[in-house]
Amino acid sequence: MINGWVVPAVGIFLVTQASAAIWWASSTNNQVEHNTVQIEQVVDNERQIAVIEVQQNEIQKDVTEVKTMVNDIYSMIVRWDTDE
Repeated sequence: MINGWVVPAVGIFLVTQASAAIWWASSTNNQVEHNTVQIEQVVDNERQIAVIEVQQNEIQKDVTEVKTMVNDIYSMIVRWDTDE
């Protein structure tokens, strides 16, 4: 009598385990796709940060140049005042 239940029980067990494995794998695939999207966003953010850093360095150079020019203009004005 037990032998009559063993084969169907093992079959049901295997089908259940296979179904669980497929469900788990599909969930894992969704997580991988989600992580891929996030990784792509991080890479895009890094590119944008690199561009901003370059722009910031150029702005800093420009500000230094403007500061030098303003100091030169100030020096010229001071010289004109002392010449008169």
